[in-house]
Amino acid sequence: MNAGATTERVHDAVRRMILTRGLRPGARLDPAVLADGLATSATPVREALNQLCGAGLVDARPGGGFHVPMIDAPALADLYRWNEEVIGVILRSAARTLAVGAREQEHADDIANATAALAERLARASGNEEHLRAMRDINARLHAVRLVEGNLIADTDQELARLAAAAERGDVAALRIGWRRYHQRRQRLAPEIVRALLRD
Repeated sequence: MNAGATTERVHDAVRRMILTRGLRPGARLDPAVLADGLATSATPVREALNQLCGAGLVDARPGGGFHVPMIDAPALADLYRWNEEVIGVILRSAARTLAVGAREQEHADDIANATAALAERLARASGNEEHLRAMRDINARLHAVRLVEGNLIADTDQELARLAAAAERGDVAALRIGWRRYHQRRQRLAPEIVRALLRD
């Protein structure tokens, strides 16, 4: 296996561990330990960790190595606001080509992946690759959070179904209102969501 393929394999494995909460916020990411577990050398692990830093999934601390970023309530509220702003830009660009279908049904039992799928489908409808890249990065950073939101928000499946239906109709106004409510609700719950994320 060539070095690039090894780095990509390591990148995908570490990314998956972070997204599925196998590596928790604040966890130290020792390249030698990860290399051992992934049957590779430390060099591709360091390369993969540096790539994950660029996506905001890993922090590199000067003299302190790599860590899964810690998150607090203000930072999570900011991330929700940023997500809402990016979706607003996407909706302005995608208004004419918005009917994106309701394929989020593929992830009906997995709200985190279904939410990401809908947001990425909207970004794709905008026709702008930068929108899609930004949305993928945001979705990755919010994935672990979305895994615990359901413990605090009872009707996430209905909420997502309303958003998907508005997208299917091409109803930009309903999407704007729906995403605003989605994000405001979570901003208010940010302290509880962070506590659940760190506790579970």
